[in-house]
Amino acid sequence: MQHFLWGKLVLVLVAVVAVLQVVHLILLSRLEAKHHHHEEQDDRSVSSGNEAEAAFASLVRSLHQGRVLDTSGEYQLVPNLAPGTRQPPPRPPSTVPDIALVSQCSFNHLHHIVPMVQRWQGPISIAVFAEDHELSEALWGIAGLRLCYSAIRHNVSFQLVSPLPAGGRPPLTVPPDPSPPCQIPSPEANQQKNNYAGKRRFPNNLLRNVARRGTSAEFVLVVDIDMLPSLNLRQDFYDFAVKSRLFSETHHEDKTVYVVPAFEARETVTPPRTKSELLRLADGGDLRPFYIELCWKCQVHTDYEAWQKEPPSSGLAPLFEVLWKDPWEPFYISRNSVPFYDERFKQYGFNRISQVCELHVAGYKFSVLNNAFLVHRGLKTTASFHETKDLDQERNRLLFRQFKTELREKYPESSRRCY
Repeated sequence: MQHFLWGKLVLVLVAVVAVLQVVHLILLSRLEAKHHHHEEQDDRSVSSGNEAEAAFASLVRSLHQGRVLDTSGEYQLVPNLAPGTRQPPPRPPSTVPDIALVSQCSFNHLHHIVPMVQRWQGPISIAVFAEDHELSEALWGIAGLRLCYSAIRHNVSFQLVSPLPAGGRPPLTVPPDPSPPCQIPSPEANQQKNNYAGKRRFPNNLLRNVARRGTSAEFVLVVDIDMLPSLNLRQDFYDFAVKSRLFSETHHEDKTVYVVPAFEARETVTPPRTKSELLRLADGGDLRPFYIELCWKCQVHTDYEAWQKEPPSSGLAPLFEVLWKDPWEPFYISRNSVPFYDERFKQYGFNRISQVCELHVAGYKFSVLNNAFLVHRGLKTTASFHETKDLDQERNRLLFRQFKTELREKYPESSRRCY
């Protein structure tokens, strides 16, 4: 009898300890969340003009010390303008077992990084483009983001690209009448400023390559700056990669890329975080497949119908494979060793599909993930493009024909073609 009572007492004590541990973890997580919120608020409230000017001056020094020319001799690159303080520097061919979000933008789209960094919570590499007369504003904007958002300072690595100036460049100084360092422009304030509008042949593929080279992560997800990934995508893919031994050396030659279906949502709704939220928005008519109005054939092979019929589940896994067909241009997670983008493509048209086409010819497989997705904020319509879109597209169409011919010479053993 006494032994029985002692046994029950031990069980009760074990239960009490377990409950206390759970309570401790809950209190700890709340304390950390409160500290994180407090840290962000402190960052934005104590930052002064003097701190912003000091941060700006530091970026100017980085620019002068690190600038190099691109292979065409047309652009000036600053590959490590402002590395994330918690991100290891890239040392190819060595990599780190992680997944980085990679993007590019003109300097007046920097505000998109704030919600992006909240969703990703890990390494991000951004290549920023600025014309010569915009450099001061670009550096001021980057300095403000790093000063006012600790997550950006820790996780985002900035690279800079600008056209090579024809003559001498005047000293870079704080812009006249600068915005307060922590006053980030709203998306509405910049909604008319398209990446391509008013630019000298916007070098989007050069920017993508510069951003890819700015991370040490083994895997990358290259996205547009105005897209958001599903919540916890980085951690979910990391868990999947560990379980599937993708980080092991025996898998380094594996030619699989993992397609992340892309959608576009009305600006009036909160971008979905989970597949369940996404399906509800789709049922309500507030969300639709990416590019469905502009170029449905560019995305249709993702097979959105099959993806949406698959109920949400825990974890991440391949759902089905898709054989590439022209002109499919999916977004995907891949090793950073996949072919880079052809930097001859500038402005609008054929810049992404040319790289996806090369993956196909080079023998890569496209595997669609079950619960991962991207959301573009705002519906894509013809009115959202710059005036010279059609001229850009026709110019790049001719280049794409040449590119496809070159691929046959680059991969003579491949039976695959880009059609």
